[in-house]
Amino acid sequence: MVTDEEYRGVSPRIFQIGFNRCGTTTIHHFFEDNGLRSIHWARGSIAAGIEAARIEGKPLLHYVDGYQVYCDMEFMREDHAEGYTSRRPFTKLYENLGEARIDKPIYAFEYFRELDQQYPGSRFILNTRDIDKWIMSRMNFLHLGYFFCMHGDNFHDSQTELEKCWKNHWYTHLESVREYFSGRPEALLEFDIEKDDLNKIITFFSNCDLKSSKWGWHNKRKLEDKIQFSDFQWPDYLKE
Repeated sequence: MVTDEEYRGVSPRIFQIGFNRCGTTTIHHFFEDNGLRSIHWARGSIAAGIEAARIEGKPLLHYVDGYQVYCDMEFMREDHAEGYTSRRPFTKLYENLGEARIDKPIYAFEYFRELDQQYPGSRFILNTRDIDKWIMSRMNFLHLGYFFCMHGDNFHDSQTELEKCWKNHWYTHLESVREYFSGRPEALLEFDIEKDDLNKIITFFSNCDLKSSKWGWHNKRKLEDKIQFSDFQWPDYLKE
């Protein structure tokens, strides 16, 4: 097993830059179970640390270094970061914001350009799935803050408006990633978690000696359990 000291400051890295609810937990465990040092979400602290470093003009992994694989680099809602807000990524972000509350989502996976430039040779996974199934899955997690629009400035009055916003965010992000990595097939892997064969990942990361036996689904829910927008209980701070 490679030590923290050996990983710290080492490139290349692997960054998962697709949306949550697209197999991020499964991808994380696959790399981790194959012996790579991987981190997933950490209650939003990956995104918080990256955002703090960005504001300070430091390399984006300055406060969350020590890993080879980074998955689910987003922060949605502060009260779901319980137990983590006293850790350095959050405390540094609070210092930079000048306040003790983060009231907007942080989509740190959207900083793929900066990550590519700051960590040369890194490789990226754009994980996708059927967009309608993605929306249904996201509706199961409204309590995590997915009621916010892409900029987090407000929430929507109807499920139709919310889903329209999500679709726009989805298509805009995928187009940006594909345009940026155009002509660089060695840097970006697109992986549809519902359709693509696992060998696509194994072949792309052939230098990692990944074992297919380590693959297994994690954090999967039945789509029919979808929460209805009209039944969702809004947090008190959004009713003010």
